[in-house]
Amino acid sequence: MNNQMNGFKREYLDTHATVFRTGDSGDAAYVIESGCVEVLAGSADQPLRLAVLAEGAMFGEVALLDRQPRTATVKALMPTTLIRIDRQHVEELLGRADPVIQYLLRLLLERFRNSSGKSAGDAELAKAPGTTNAPQSTPDLHAAAVRTLSLAHDLSAAIGSNQLELFYQPIIHMASRSLIGYEGLVRWRHPTMGLISPDEFIPLAEKTGLIHRIGDWVLRRGMLDWPRLRPLCQGAPGTTPFVSLNLSGPELCQPGIAEDIQQRLLAMAMPPAELRIELTETAVITNLSQVTAVTQQLRDLGVGIALDDFGTGYAGLDYLQTLPFSTIKIDKSFVQQMHDSTRSFHIIKSALELSRRLDLTSVAEGIEDNATSNLITSMGCTYAQGYQFAKPMPLEQVCQWKLAP
Repeated sequence: MNNQMNGFKREYLDTHATVFRTGDSGDAAYVIESGCVEVLAGSADQPLRLAVLAEGAMFGEVALLDRQPRTATVKALMPTTLIRIDRQHVEELLGRADPVIQYLLRLLLERFRNSSGKSAGDAELAKAPGTTNAPQSTPDLHAAAVRTLSLAHDLSAAIGSNQLELFYQPIIHMASRSLIGYEGLVRWRHPTMGLISPDEFIPLAEKTGLIHRIGDWVLRRGMLDWPRLRPLCQGAPGTTPFVSLNLSGPELCQPGIAEDIQQRLLAMAMPPAELRIELTETAVITNLSQVTAVTQQLRDLGVGIALDDFGTGYAGLDYLQTLPFSTIKIDKSFVQQMHDSTRSFHIIKSALELSRRLDLTSVAEGIEDNATSNLITSMGCTYAQGYQFAKPMPLEQVCQWKLAP
């Protein structure tokens, strides 16, 4: 049984099932996710076992380089799950700096060099780490490669099978100490691996092209949840409640994204001012001219645009000059050091003064105690979020949450 997704194919083999035979076309390599296989050479009636490979091992990879027929036969010794890596997909991804592909390429080249460039080494080189004559690499690298390949395979299914969730972190209006809105943060609840950090699966989604589907899901989910969240916002005179959603660079550069957001707002009867899109400097630098055009379209609609992680990049001030941001978000790395670091304190003070002069609102991230929230308030920060108020929570939980007096 096969399961094809996103360029990788997960293959499920029964005991004694053949992966490939001597003479077959060498158009793929394999990583063993579970189970084990044996590598055989010689005639079919008197095969010679060259190796037994188990979880984490890679085999058949030399064929990706020499494009010659297989010189060995590989069979499953027990029920086995393989992740198949086709040559065409490898070639498409090589230029994208995917860490898994970099790892695979380095291992392929190392093994290929050791084989003296002979395709006959396809069987000899198909040995797990630790077997005789096999090039060594750390178990951590193998585990990371298998995990990342598995996640790349599973992420596509996750988007359409209710494995993604939006957690919401309350955002507080500091002058009135009232709830003004929420930031929606995507989470992946994997059925076997548990909660996967966005720091792990978002870069993977960007490299595999799935980020567009995730961005679409985040926008749709956040807007659908907003009618339940908005009545919980207390606001303050002259303020507008909002939900803040994150978009990546590739998603923001997708053709027609501004028009799509406008249509979603109309369909949900949601005032544009109640939606805020957050962008990191990485998203901006992806395609500055296109990002500038799209953000201007969104601002013309009335949608808020926030520059996230302000202060951590090298061109934040330049972006404030060229892009129509309505908000800056001061990174928590500065906020959490402002009591002990004079530099952090003055960076925050300067950022808040700059935001006032540019008529931008400001958000301080990472507020964890009263001393920090009081100091941030005295410095004129508009909004704040952090564990002092609440951690990110699933929708049902955040709907029951109340701001402590």
